Amino acid sequence: MKKLTLLFLMIPMLGQSKEIFINEQGIRIEYSKPSVSCIYDKEAYEGYLNTCLIVPNKEICAQTKYEMYICGDKNEIKKLEEKSKN
Repeated sequence: MKKLTLLFLMIPMLGQSKEIFINEQGIRIEYSKPSVSCIYDKEAYEGYLNTCLIVPNKEICAQTKYEMYICGDKNEIKKLEEKSKN
């Protein structure tokens, strides 16, 4: 029973993979892969993360921008779905 409990405690940690983004100025940002309501595109998200560098909470800023611009455009979602299939 203890092993099963330990497994359930580890599952959320396994899902929280850290990504590392280094922009053109060499600024290194470690972030968790966001949980967004549409398909996740790493390049687009990191682009928004780069624009949010001066904001105190960079990840929330980037996720909000991503959801507004990428998830709000149905054509962009279709492009990302096709990209993810290939």
